[in-house]
Amino acid sequence: MIWHYDYNGGEPVIRDIRVYNAGAEIVEGAAVCSGPVATAENTGSAIQADSDVLSNIIGVTLEAVPAANLSVVATGVDYYAKTIINPLGVYLAKYSTAAADDVPITAGDATGKSATVTQVADHERCWVYITSTGGSSNGFGNLFQVGATTGTTVLTAATDYDDNLSLNAIGDTCIVLHADYGADVAGGSVDLATNGSDVSGHDAAASAGAAVVIRNYIVSKSRPMEPLTAAAHSGNNYAGEDPAFYADLMFSEHLAVAGGVVNTRVIT
Repeated sequence: MIWHYDYNGGEPVIRDIRVYNAGAEIVEGAAVCSGPVATAENTGSAIQADSDVLSNIIGVTLEAVPAANLSVVATGVDYYAKTIINPLGVYLAKYSTAAADDVPITAGDATGKSATVTQVADHERCWVYITSTGGSSNGFGNLFQVGATTGTTVLTAATDYDDNLSLNAIGDTCIVLHADYGADVAGGSVDLATNGSDVSGHDAAASAGAAVVIRNYIVSKSRPMEPLTAAAHSGNNYAGEDPAFYADLMFSEHLAVAGGVVNTRVIT
């Protein structure tokens, strides 16, 4: 993820922050947090945040830190990473289409106007995009805004914007983009992807990371980073345009705002 803007209109505040991560590399664009102090190495350091927790956030790194360049508390060898620490910073994060972050289509639809997947309920106004990651790619390129959900399985396109979709089938995989300001659980709504920097779409479990998607975007050959709207983008097939999707992401449990603890949000 990269810096996009500050919710209050401020400039990015960049500091050198001591880093530690239990022998693993910290990637550029990673969310880092204050770790549990019961582990000595964590004390006074930023560690890479758990992708499905995202509490006690300090900021987002501007550089990668190799595993060999991590602080050692016993010897006083400290390593630092330039990190943006704005409490209300908004970051542009790409949606992951990696196999580990996709969800499978479990029943086909000859019209392409619905996607049958395993989800939690209440994902209206989320977006479904069928990727080319699965073993089958019948519906590859389909994009629609969810207008209705049936229990925890069927996501149906908004009916006024569902006209140009291809059939989908078992074996296809998709990502389910978060609705703006949506949340599966109180206090958290977004998980990061397995690489620690991209955003993961919804999957079978409730997303629980303490972050909020403010807006989604599409980038393709014909669309230079447009905010996703039903009228402009839903119900179309983008297989020939190789689109990517991004989210404006803000961390709701930044250490400098809510003390890094679960806050009481209006999104429940």
